Amino acid sequence: MVNNKDKNNGLIDKAVIDVGSNSVRLVVFRTHGTFFQPIFNEKVLAGLGGGVAQTGKLDPEGVVSALAALKRYKRIIKARDVEHVLAVATAAVRVADDGPSFIDDIKKQTGLRVSVITGTEEARLSALGVIAGAPDAQGVIGDLGGSSLELVPVGKGRVKKGISLPLGPLAMRAGTDMDRAEMAARIDATLDQASSQISANARGNFYAVGGAWRSLALVNMALRGHPLRVLHNYTISRDEAFELAHLVGAQSSTSLGRTPGLSSRRAPLLPYAALLLERILQRQFFENVTISGYGLREGMLYEQLGSKARAVHPVLAGVKALAQQNWSSPRFGSAVQRWLDPVKGVLRSPFGNKRTELMVAAACRLADIGARLHPDHRAKIAFDIVLFAPFAGLSHEERVALALCIYYRYDGDTEPPRAGLIGQLLGKKQKDWAFGLGMSLRCAAAVSGRTAKLLKRTHIQIDGDYLDLIARDDAQELLTSRARKRLGAMATALGLTVR
Repeated sequence: MVNNKDKNNGLIDKAVIDVGSNSVRLVVFRTHGTFFQPIFNEKVLAGLGGGVAQTGKLDPEGVVSALAALKRYKRIIKARDVEHVLAVATAAVRVADDGPSFIDDIKKQTGLRVSVITGTEEARLSALGVIAGAPDAQGVIGDLGGSSLELVPVGKGRVKKGISLPLGPLAMRAGTDMDRAEMAARIDATLDQASSQISANARGNFYAVGGAWRSLALVNMALRGHPLRVLHNYTISRDEAFELAHLVGAQSSTSLGRTPGLSSRRAPLLPYAALLLERILQRQFFENVTISGYGLREGMLYEQLGSKARAVHPVLAGVKALAQQNWSSPRFGSAVQRWLDPVKGVLRSPFGNKRTELMVAAACRLADIGARLHPDHRAKIAFDIVLFAPFAGLSHEERVALALCIYYRYDGDTEPPRAGLIGQLLGKKQKDWAFGLGMSLRCAAAVSGRTAKLLKRTHIQIDGDYLDLIARDDAQELLTSRARKRLGAMATALGLTVR
């Protein structure tokens, strides 16, 4: 589709421009199916919607700032040779009287074609984005932007009819001096419009999309001492969310601004975001609040995919895209998965039966991720790459377990890094699973020279409590002392004995 496909190992770069009520943002994604990796991300806080509620028109200074940003973005896109560009404008431009003329000016001055999407379409695309990153999402998505809040029920991979409400902080004129009781009453009056649409879907999770919600999550992470600062799929229980809302409502902007990673410009809006979350949870019973790093922009990319590409779980798309930039044998991962099939019964995942095959498949495709890394530091670097990779569809516990598995694959039975983080997020069963799978990957690599062709000349089997490694007659030379040693370590990790 684009010129840069071949030089990026089949990955395609796509640009998404989001002209929002508060910010104007460009994100360049490196994509492969349902894998969307941001490789360039820049925003300008233009504040287009700052005065729309009062004047009916876009903020004049915001218009100037937005146009300047878009001119810059056009040059960046061209310099990066990105040919696939998607651009939308949302609530502020949608409702402003001078919105159409602003879109015309963008076309004249930059050549960019920006589509103004309706509130219903914005809600649908945001929901598609969440599904792209969490195919099993069940509940209601809440995408909070500068001027609007989109509420969309989702379940079983499908988007139901949503609603767009004027509950963004700019539209509500929220700030540090707001009257909490008065603002709560205004929020409740607006939420009445959505009650019938979300009440029947409120027994799952509330999926929070948007910078304000993410900032709340950073505060919660700091309070909990949560060791993994990855916002995507960070989950807050219902009770904990109420406590967070009350605490944030009582804090000053200065105090909130000290939160690690939190933008000082976000801090004044956090009390409003916390109050809005509280009012939503008061009205509907959601079990948890889950932060989604995916939303409108990812939904736009997801919509472009065919049914075959959409069917690939984002975890598998992510590990494949990441691994193929590093591996030395592209088919090795899938070959390892088939090779390990006889021991899948003892590799049962502590994360639930439905996740077992997915987690094993992901680990196998990462089995050669350290091929190009420095051998003295390969294990620790590979651990961190997997721990902080832009994977969607993994819980924090699964992410840590996957990283630990890859560490053991490279460094065997040694003390892993970030012991405090591992100890805080994983239990014994999860650690044992990562160790068993990691040592199995280590054995497969030793037997085959990390090639699918040679691995296929051998197979393993379990006979009672014994683990056997068998090579075809023409491949007996593969069974060296090194391979035997790795087999013994694999058997021990799986609670078996080598025969």
